Amino acid sequence: METVALLDKERRHIERILERHLPASGDYPGRIHEAIRYSVLDGGKRLRPIMVIAAAEALGYDRSRIEKAACSIEFVHCCSLVLDDLPSMDNALKRRGRPTTHRVFGVATGLLSADALLMHAFKLVADNGVDVEADGVRIATAVRDLATAVGSYGMVGGQHVDLETASLESIDKETLEYIQTRKTGALFVVAATIGGTLLGAGTDDLAVLKKYAGALGLAYQIVDDILDAQGDPETLGKDVGKDANKQTYVTVHGVEKARETSRDLVREAGEALRALTGAETSVLGAMAAYCLERTS
Repeated sequence: METVALLDKERRHIERILERHLPASGDYPGRIHEAIRYSVLDGGKRLRPIMVIAAAEALGYDRSRIEKAACSIEFVHCCSLVLDDLPSMDNALKRRGRPTTHRVFGVATGLLSADALLMHAFKLVADNGVDVEADGVRIATAVRDLATAVGSYGMVGGQHVDLETASLESIDKETLEYIQTRKTGALFVVAATIGGTLLGAGTDDLAVLKKYAGALGLAYQIVDDILDAQGDPETLGKDVGKDANKQTYVTVHGVEKARETSRDLVREAGEALRALTGAETSVLGAMAAYCLERTS
């Protein structure tokens, strides 16, 4: 319960700053901004933007200096959810307990809202770099890392291989890990490091955060696979069983092996944090614990 309470406090903080950095509901053109706000607000665990702030604080930085970058990561995540839910992808009916964006606003507006969210995300990263007076190299590195995490070497690549292998009877271990680490892990890693990159953290500290986030991101995706197979749709707030015919950790290795692997990865994430001697890592630790406890 302490873990849930801590993360809920952080989530409420994220909700406030997301509202601040979204287009206003009355801004023209109204329909697209309404769809953007619908896709982002009123739901979600906000783990990725919480990670941005918690990782920066673990390195000794003030959270207020990295809030725009935190919002940018959530905008990217929400963009990916809108696209994943489309009829040409998962054809999902519900997301976060509500009708999916394309069902409310139509496929065309859903696509455009996802495009706009992605552009807003990169603008916020650049704005954040200017705000903290980061030099050009640090801003360029942050933009490069986020673009790589999103593109064909990251989330897009993982989603593509996921779709491409869905009809196969089996895939090898390397291909499965490629899908899992790109679909979820890539954005976790950039969430953990983007603050430090913009604020000038050392390479050793960034390497620790990459190791932590890489292990946690993979664990999170495996738990997602377990919940898709065994979760309650009302608790999850979205359709379940959508991945039954895909190549996931559960369909390849079974639920028990998936649980065992997720526990090992969370332990690995916790061990990585110990290298940040004297750092405040309670929120990062709570995120690792929550990964195993969550039911949604």
